[in-house]
Amino acid sequence: MSPDRSAASSGLPASDAADSRVFQGRNVVAAPADRVWQMLQDPVVLARVIPGLSDVERVGEGEFRGKLILNAGPVHGTFKTTLNISDESASGTPPDTMRAQVEGRNLTGTARLDVQLTFTDLGEGCRVDWLATPQLSGLLSRLGGSLLERKLAEEGAGQRYGDQFFSRLSQEA
Repeated sequence: MSPDRSAASSGLPASDAADSRVFQGRNVVAAPADRVWQMLQDPVVLARVIPGLSDVERVGEGEFRGKLILNAGPVHGTFKTTLNISDESASGTPPDTMRAQVEGRNLTGTARLDVQLTFTDLGEGCRVDWLATPQLSGLLSRLGGSLLERKLAEEGAGQRYGDQFFSRLSQEA
């Protein structure tokens, strides 16, 4: 696994730009790419592998709804969450690239995470290269954005979250 590499990103209004970062990493999952793709389409598996996610239900093709309990630095609470998963592959079968968009809302604002996953089959397992962009808005951004920025800037923070997710995913395989 490679170390977490973080880089600031923007394209947001100035009030929200401070709490947007890009994290990337690489993890190996003990299942072939097509199996990993299937697991990430299963609401029961999603609830077990995404830290804090529960009550997941499918509401459409690649669309899920659930509850996310989030505790990352100053950002904590229960969020009504939507998860949209789409095939971004050029090849098609099995999909080699997936995009997941997670959005959690509560009275204090919105927490979003946009994730790009690229699968490379390794035979009995697969390597997943990932890129994740978190974003806060509303009171979450105004009150907790700079504190969250410092928390996320810690060496390896993105990779630690990725390791936890992919470790759980490998256990599901």
